[in-house]
Amino acid sequence: MSGTTLSEVVTSERESLLAGKDSIEDAVVTFARRAQPVAIGLLALGDVADARDWFDALTREWIVDADNKFDAKYGSEPRKSAQLGPWDAYINAMYCAILGRSDVEPTVEKVLEQVTESFVDDLENRSLAHRIDLARALSSCLLDTGTVEEDLTALEATVQDRGKPWAVARYVPSVQVLRGLAADDATEVEAGIEGLLTFHRDHVASARDADVVQKAVALDSTAMLALARREGMAITVDHEAIPDALNADEYYPVGGWD
Repeated sequence: MSGTTLSEVVTSERESLLAGKDSIEDAVVTFARRAQPVAIGLLALGDVADARDWFDALTREWIVDADNKFDAKYGSEPRKSAQLGPWDAYINAMYCAILGRSDVEPTVEKVLEQVTESFVDDLENRSLAHRIDLARALSSCLLDTGTVEEDLTALEATVQDRGKPWAVARYVPSVQVLRGLAADDATEVEAGIEGLLTFHRDHVASARDADVVQKAVALDSTAMLALARREGMAITVDHEAIPDALNADEYYPVGGWD
């Protein structure tokens, strides 16, 4: 896939979302799923400042979207299945906050509050909702709550118990990254990111319905690399599915930032 093709797709969708709107915030409202590929695509194209503006707006919109779904699914009895929850939206909010480098801690605190509500672990099909455990582990890592190993162990156990190849391919590397961060083990983190790149190749980019941006950028790997650099790990990953900006101190410096 050529850079020109990616540029054309991102430019067209960006213009479509902004048509008749006064700001990126207005363009993103209710259109988070369309706007996120724009932000990711801009990052891949090296337009980092514009990408960050889109990520900032997306961070806020994903939280609103997720909270609305959370209330609709679980605000009253009978509560819906755990599989129907807004967990992916909460993870998207955290990814966008990390990649946009703003509002990281407030966003993560909100996510942690929701995914640890007292009733969540009693929801129907809870063991199938791996995104809950990933959201908890990400939150624990970012906020240093002291529960990251507990959350990772829970995620690892449920994924291994189900034995779904795509789930193992997706979540075991995520566990490896976060466990490596907790242990300050750069080799483990890099191995986990490589595993996520393999997942992207085998299960995302090769999917029949994958769009241009999904093929071009491995979102999980990209977000995890940004997280690792934020947490003070001086690593770089040279791969076509990770935007070059992620390896640049100018954009993603090593050490704490918000």
